[in-house]
Amino acid sequence: MKQQLTTTMSPEFRAAIEEQQQAYDAAASKSQAGEAEYKDAILRLLKLAQDDSSASEVAAQILLSTYNSYNWHAPLAWFCHLDALNFDAAITVIKGRWSLHTEPHNVIQNGDVLFKDLKKRWSNLPTQG
Repeated sequence: MKQQLTTTMSPEFRAAIEEQQQAYDAAASKSQAGEAEYKDAILRLLKLAQDDSSASEVAAQILLSTYNSYNWHAPLAWFCHLDALNFDAAITVIKGRWSLHTEPHNVIQNGDVLFKDLKKRWSNLPTQG
């Protein structure tokens, strides 16, 4: 059936479809994060979340949101509290969560314990549940 459709398409329409597919493939490839990148970004934000700055609060909120988005939400305006390296780490965590379909605590050693500690440390963060 597909062959039949492509032979009846105009060359312009076929070219437009191929262009859209290439754009989609490029966007999907750009949005991927490797497991090593994801792990490094998680560890970077976990380290930041151990501090007491506004950036620490953002790091915790991002990690908890990618851990359980039903309970925690990371307000996008908070990203302004991050420096360039931590902003990139936050984006990598989000990309990794999306592209690998793996919660952050499952990527790092002792993740369950570290995220339980993170929840306790940042129990004051706004939650849904």
